[in-house]
Amino acid sequence: MVAVLAVLAAARVVHASPDDPPLPNPGSPTLPLPLAPDPDVRPPDDSVRPPDVDGLGVMSIRTGTFGDVDASLAHQLEGNAIGLVPGARIALVAHTFVDLALPVADRSGDVALGNAMVGIGWLPEDDGVVGIELRVAAATSPSTGGGATALATLAAPQVARAELVLPHTTSAELVADWRWRGDAWWLQPEAGLAAWWQPAGYATVARAALAGGVRIAPWLDLTASFVMRLDVTSRDSSNNFVHAVLAGAVLHTTSGELAIRAEVPIDDGALDDHRFLIGLELRAR
Repeated sequence: MVAVLAVLAAARVVHASPDDPPLPNPGSPTLPLPLAPDPDVRPPDDSVRPPDVDGLGVMSIRTGTFGDVDASLAHQLEGNAIGLVPGARIALVAHTFVDLALPVADRSGDVALGNAMVGIGWLPEDDGVVGIELRVAAATSPSTGGGATALATLAAPQVARAELVLPHTTSAELVADWRWRGDAWWLQPEAGLAAWWQPAGYATVARAALAGGVRIAPWLDLTASFVMRLDVTSRDSSNNFVHAVLAGAVLHTTSGELAIRAEVPIDDGALDDHRFLIGLELRAR
């Protein structure tokens, strides 16, 4: 038996190679093999840009097909009005889209449709130009009566999209937007030129807005906008330049976003009438 063990030991020494890794000592832990890096795990010092969100009073930059609902309460000394604006975006080919909206206003039981709007636009894959859109609104709203009063009350605090609820107004507007993005902030200027046809006559309207936002938490963005509107061909030279501040927050959920905003005109007439608007918008993904 001793001779057999000696022969086996000699054979093991003969077949051993100096290139073979050393065997672990009895009782020592086995070292695990190194794992390949996970491509879904980023290095800890890489910055991650938060997803883009829509600003207040400016063009939506979301792609795809979705629907939104915007509910608002407008206040002034003459009374209050409630507005509801269901809308939808339909994605087309080559980064183009169609926007649809039809507002409804109510003031003390006087209910009226606003102006039906359809827009066609383009969202290029570019970090500079965000989008270009042509919007046309048909005068589906009344020109007199309680319904027209409800719409006028709802339009009074609004500078950015007043043509949707101005009584019996047909409009056409071309807007263009840009956006600058940081790791946790963004800025979006917008410029637009519109034509309004109303019972009182025709007006050419220029508009400019600057929106911005900052990411506070993965579920929360704070955002604000400053909007100016100029009646180029004005029927009332004392009130042809108006301004408003919009401020709010965007809450992110698993099914979409909830945007809460306040719109406050900052001109003397608006401040004297205590005009403001509180809005709540449900944005689908």
